[in-house]
Amino acid sequence: MKRLLMAIAAVVAASVSADDPIVATTLRDDGSTNTWTQAELQSALGLMNRMYWRDQETDAGRRKWHGERIGQYVIPTGETNAAGRAILVNVMLYADGFVMSNRAVRAQNSIIRDPEAAAKAAAEAKRRADEARAAWETANLPPDLAALRAAQRLASSTQEVTIIVGP
Repeated sequence: MKRLLMAIAAVVAASVSADDPIVATTLRDDGSTNTWTQAELQSALGLMNRMYWRDQETDAGRRKWHGERIGQYVIPTGETNAAGRAILVNVMLYADGFVMSNRAVRAQNSIIRDPEAAAKAAAEAKRRADEARAAWETANLPPDLAALRAAQRLASSTQEVTIIVGP
């Protein structure tokens, strides 16, 4: 990471004029300060962003950014392929809570014949996947991490409240 930041600083420094105002200051390993202009920050973040997404394509890259893989499970989607076999999704959980799956994205049909039925089916598939994920995490993760993941799921769920105000 140190080499990456030094390379970023060298590339960005060559493209910046002395008239740009300094917007941030960071410390180097040797204790000296490193100043950043707006253009340098944008360029450095762009380089880091591209490196991150390249690394996410491999398991080694995901381990570099998110820690070791602490779990892996398979979730049935409830769908079948052309041969009549069940379609499964492989889900990998990393040490910092990052979740990666191999779910392929299917092109959406431009004509939905019954939007209500499609919405219900999608909600049911999501519910089943969430239940399977929660059950696996409870059974396989350390209790503290499982409780954290359960709290995150609860916080992300939406709750609908209807208030009727009358005369």
